[in-house]
Amino acid sequence: MSKKSIAAFLLLAAVTAGAINLSLAQIDASRLLLAQEVDLYVGVTAEDGRPLSGLPAEAFRVYESADGQDYREVRELSAFKPAAGASEGITFLLVIDNSGSMYDSVRGGKTGDPALMRVNHAKEAVRSFLTSMTGPADRVGLASYNTFYRGLVAPGQDRERVTGALEGITRPEPEEAYTELYASLTLAVREFAGARGRKAVIILSDGENFPYAQHSGKPHPEFKNKIFAHTEPIRACLEEGITVYAVNFGPTRDRRLRDIAVETGGQVFDASNRGELAGVYRRIHEQVAAEYRLTYRAGMQPAERKFVRVRAAQGGGAAEATRFYFSTTVFGLPLGSLSWLLLVPFLLAGLGVWGTTRLRLESRPGPARLEVLHTRVGSASTRALPLAGAKTVIGGSPKADITIVGAPGVQGEHATVLFDPKTRGYTIVGGGDITVNNRPVKSRRLEAGDVIDVGGATIVFDDGKTE
Repeated sequence: MSKKSIAAFLLLAAVTAGAINLSLAQIDASRLLLAQEVDLYVGVTAEDGRPLSGLPAEAFRVYESADGQDYREVRELSAFKPAAGASEGITFLLVIDNSGSMYDSVRGGKTGDPALMRVNHAKEAVRSFLTSMTGPADRVGLASYNTFYRGLVAPGQDRERVTGALEGITRPEPEEAYTELYASLTLAVREFAGARGRKAVIILSDGENFPYAQHSGKPHPEFKNKIFAHTEPIRACLEEGITVYAVNFGPTRDRRLRDIAVETGGQVFDASNRGELAGVYRRIHEQVAAEYRLTYRAGMQPAERKFVRVRAAQGGGAAEATRFYFSTTVFGLPLGSLSWLLLVPFLLAGLGVWGTTRLRLESRPGPARLEVLHTRVGSASTRALPLAGAKTVIGGSPKADITIVGAPGVQGEHATVLFDPKTRGYTIVGGGDITVNNRPVKSRRLEAGDVIDVGGATIVFDDGKTE
């Protein structure tokens, strides 16, 4: 198969046959390097778009390929979860166009009536969306964009903060009224730092990408003379396992926005008024919540890209979808770009660091402490902190004992380590999403050498006891 044929084939990320449609909405390879597992989020709908529920694991077949041509069938799924989003939660980032044209009427004319402005229709649709989010584990954040991208609320469970932040979206000054659509989508990916599971961006746009540097004749205040291509948000989303749902809400459309949505596993919707817009947001949530999560053990063939094909059968209908994901990176390099012989030293070095760290922690006498090994996004206020009090807070607040700076996904008090004087032990409790030894937890008693992930910061617990 030629490269051109493969590219054309990949654009058809959802292939229909018979009476059902199937979409491979998200490929989460975040656990590939450590657990060799990949999570697939698969949507199955009827011809009229209604999600089809109740399909058993036996209705699905998963195939994997290192080159997009020769596929091997996965013999058995490691896990199967119907309606995974409804029970496990979904992380949404709502990105609203706040360019100058959003203050025109829905029909495209100039208006001084706030009730007719597109931006206020969009705000009402977001409020309706927040009200309809009944999943206790759902998380939602808010951002806006024009000449600049602004992350207003990091994804979390406080929907009142999102509602309040809507009021902060106001008419931009002329220099801020451009539309950095591709740049903003690329930057939006960082809002998901530390997020696990199903992740989706819903971006609302009322027109085309209209970069500042290209149309003002001046360098952008942040990007200088860089013009973002539409392929940049695609790459960023594929690397992080994020789906883009695009909503066109205006008289003009960006022709590349559809490519961004489809190639990241999402869809494009059109809306022409407040009611239609609210319906689009509601439909996206319903579809994502109804998806099936299929977990499988990946093959060992080295490749920069791995191709996955999913087939489903229901009654007399069948459908399949094929997409690729970028293999996990090692020190910033795609796993597939390193031969296994070259990879062995990295793996041995990693094991050596882990072993040395654990040995050092287990053999060092003194008080219990937390040691920050590295931060994927932002930086930490300290590298090591003795646990001297009854409570130690880790988060984005300046008042936290360990402050993670510059990581949008970190809440003010993201995690708390509590000391129990009776047992002389420590327990970590999550105010936000955390993992211990690569497993999501809400609360866990800590043991020496436990590796904690807080919003992309890797922290090791040392109990201070001598072996």
